[in-house]
Amino acid sequence: MRSGIPFVRKRLFRIIFLQLIMVSQAIPLAQAQRIIGYFPNYNYSVANASGIQYAKLTHLYYFSLNPTRSVSGQSTGALWFNDPYSWFSSASFNDVNAKARAANSNIKIFIVTGGAPGSDADLSTRLQYIGSNPGPLNTFCNNIINFILTNNLDGWDLDWEFPDNAAARTAHQNLLAKMRFKIDSLKMASCKYYEITAAVGGGNTDVAAHSCWGAAHTDYITQTAINYLDQINIMTYDGDIGAAPCSFSSHQHYNLVTKAFTDWRTDFTIPASKINIGVGFYDNSRINFNSIGNVNTRYNATYWNGGSGCPNMQAKIDYIHAQGGSGTFIWELTQDNLCAGTTPACYSLLDCMYQYTKTSWGTWVSPTVLCTTPVELVSFTGTSSPEGNKLSWSTAKELNNDRFEIEKSTDGKKFIVIGSVKGNNNSNTLLPYQYTDQSLERSTTYYRLNQYDFNGTATQSTIVSIASTSSVYTVHPNPFEESFELTGVPNEDQTLRIIFSDISGRVISDEVQTTATGKIQTGSVLTAGVFLCTLVTSTTSYCVRVLKTKQ
Repeated sequence: MRSGIPFVRKRLFRIIFLQLIMVSQAIPLAQAQRIIGYFPNYNYSVANASGIQYAKLTHLYYFSLNPTRSVSGQSTGALWFNDPYSWFSSASFNDVNAKARAANSNIKIFIVTGGAPGSDADLSTRLQYIGSNPGPLNTFCNNIINFILTNNLDGWDLDWEFPDNAAARTAHQNLLAKMRFKIDSLKMASCKYYEITAAVGGGNTDVAAHSCWGAAHTDYITQTAINYLDQINIMTYDGDIGAAPCSFSSHQHYNLVTKAFTDWRTDFTIPASKINIGVGFYDNSRINFNSIGNVNTRYNATYWNGGSGCPNMQAKIDYIHAQGGSGTFIWELTQDNLCAGTTPACYSLLDCMYQYTKTSWGTWVSPTVLCTTPVELVSFTGTSSPEGNKLSWSTAKELNNDRFEIEKSTDGKKFIVIGSVKGNNNSNTLLPYQYTDQSLERSTTYYRLNQYDFNGTATQSTIVSIASTSSVYTVHPNPFEESFELTGVPNEDQTLRIIFSDISGRVISDEVQTTATGKIQTGSVLTAGVFLCTLVTSTTSYCVRVLKTKQ
């Protein structure tokens, strides 16, 4: 994420259904400190994830979930998960996410997209391609929104380093505009406050003394793009040192903070309350504080009390506080001294920041979204069983609740309605609901609920996934050309109903066969394509996806 630094880069909550009555779009931010910490996936280890003092953060930013490549420099908008070259591992993210929430019930967790120039090959070109093409742009933004919902996150951070030409500047603005629309819609649909933030370079192209930050930080960011953001994170630890006006003695110099803050406020209309200034957890020569360990002078009383240690952090905190800013952010958390306790036993820079701001600035409080909630869903869960996938949910309050419709998907993207459960109109007591999907899948299945008021207004839940443990029939071959054979069916003389439907749920064929031999040949009625084959007996049903390759 940062130039000059190595790369390779509880609270209990309720799922809320609502009809939005009012949302405050201009919510004043409390004059209190944000302490934001970036956690790079490439520095994940069990020890690092366990050593972070999450209770001393207001926000955790997980770095970085980027778009895949379809060809060099292009992307369909899909997200890049879990391969040796991506910067994101689901297992690592899940571990950090769980540990952070267990340690700090109030922490806000964001997913980051981006990285430093050249660290993820052609990333800037891919982002420019997405921002310039409506199809991939919409797909990418939808995928980020789904990721936020699925993981109960609080926002998205764009760390595009850097849109360095006019076309990239336009693409950058388009990307933020689309996400602004979708994030605002998400607020309305969930009655929860979400944010869009962006990391930006220390300087920008309109500043005469731009040389303090070097060519890599040539930001072509527009005023319109800035207006789409809730917060701006200025990377005030990446400055180059040299001739005036950049005659600083270190990369952690206090004057780098003041100059970058002034540059951005001079060139753009940015409320101070949108700005967070960055601090690096590395020393003046950009060596990680914890790179050698606690035997090194980076973690003892002398260093911690001077140099780039605690007084340096406190001076920057005082400055941004006096300017009416929002807070500080840290690149990056695993470079701190990962130890327990408080100063002076630990000599943690995060602890220094936390202790100092807690007494001098106050506790940050999340803005609220003002709304009413006709239906409050306090739980929505699912489990696999021999009878099918069992879904359970309960409501704490209902107002004009007509019904719940249950939707199902095999890929988490395309959903079809498979059932409906009647609501209880009006209630102020805890009410349980259940639904069993008897179409047993072999793979993971995704479910969500649509709640309908009597006036037809619909609101949607988050998604529940169920990994099926059922194994009823064997299909061979699959894919197939002419027909396929079902084995494992009951070896007795009973009827078996076989229903073929397309992916949208439209029935293609509905036939009945006997199961006396334990084997059934079927599928010849289909044309080439992907179909759902649902098998129904007197006691159960089973659904499997099949592919016919020949007309």
